[in-house]
Amino acid sequence: MKEPPRAPDGPDLPLVTVAVLAYNRRDPLRVTLTKLRDELDWPAGRLEVIVVDNASTDGTADMVRSEFGEVQLIRREVNIGISGWNRAFEAGAGDWFLVLDDDCYITGDALHRAIAGAREHGADLVSFKVKSSDEDLHVFNEFYDTGLLAFWGCSALLSGRAVRELGGFDPGIFIWGHEAEFVARLLDRGWRHLHLPEVVSVHMKSPAGFRRAQHKRNLRSFGYIAGKLLRPRDLFPAAGNLLLRVLTESVRRPAIITCMPAVAGGLRDGLRNRAPVRPVVSQLYRHNFIEFSSPLIFARGPLLIWRQRGRADLAELDAGERRDRFWRERAACYPQGTGSLSV
Repeated sequence: MKEPPRAPDGPDLPLVTVAVLAYNRRDPLRVTLTKLRDELDWPAGRLEVIVVDNASTDGTADMVRSEFGEVQLIRREVNIGISGWNRAFEAGAGDWFLVLDDDCYITGDALHRAIAGAREHGADLVSFKVKSSDEDLHVFNEFYDTGLLAFWGCSALLSGRAVRELGGFDPGIFIWGHEAEFVARLLDRGWRHLHLPEVVSVHMKSPAGFRRAQHKRNLRSFGYIAGKLLRPRDLFPAAGNLLLRVLTESVRRPAIITCMPAVAGGLRDGLRNRAPVRPVVSQLYRHNFIEFSSPLIFARGPLLIWRQRGRADLAELDAGERRDRFWRERAACYPQGTGSLSV
């Protein structure tokens, strides 16, 4: 099998800023910083590590100061969520920014491979395969297939251009969902997202089971993205499908219905911050982003098809071909291996 390329060694290596966002995970953060210092194959002179402490109360800041003097610490008095990364983006001088959660790390030549892949494909965002440290077979992507329209935000590589010109992560999203919002704006610029599964990051936990509070924040974020970024012709069906998902899921989990106000609130806040992307990007998310899309979007007369589903001659219409198109297009956005997307 062909070996993935590496970034060249020597003075041509770019400066990489590692931006770590921390909140009340002192011990996992210690592991992350130790792994970066001792096991990441990248010259110390071409690496700067910045930890943004999001108002932790467990001694995180003291641990960083006392044990990792080479790390730049930015202490926040208030937890501002994922936009805390923006403070590291503002302070960092990197040509590339490696974004990490406080309980996530990469080692070995992973950074060489990620930057080489970005250069080869002309990408401004490189996402990785994420696995849990609890079990080698526990791969996060199998639990939530982000594809190319989002990424696992616990670890990713962003170009300095993307960080500075896009302004980092939207502070309108406190946590969860910011990845899809960022990718949509990146694609809107005509830039490229590369998913590189041969680069593996380790997350020091397993994918969480169902938690209503987390689900509510996710739904609120997706409503926000639709309200902010999608064009009207895509916004209404995407929002409708999002609300429909809440209703249908509430049959299985009745408590989910309490998430409906979160979706509505996200839509409202997104509309207040309207910044629609290009039509082609808006349509891409409406048709293919898991939370916004449905095969019925491609079906002509979906209500008629539903009513007449028992009659093959009427149920067929041209919906079969349209649904096939739906799944083909979605498959292209959710590759099983290496894949990239630019529109």
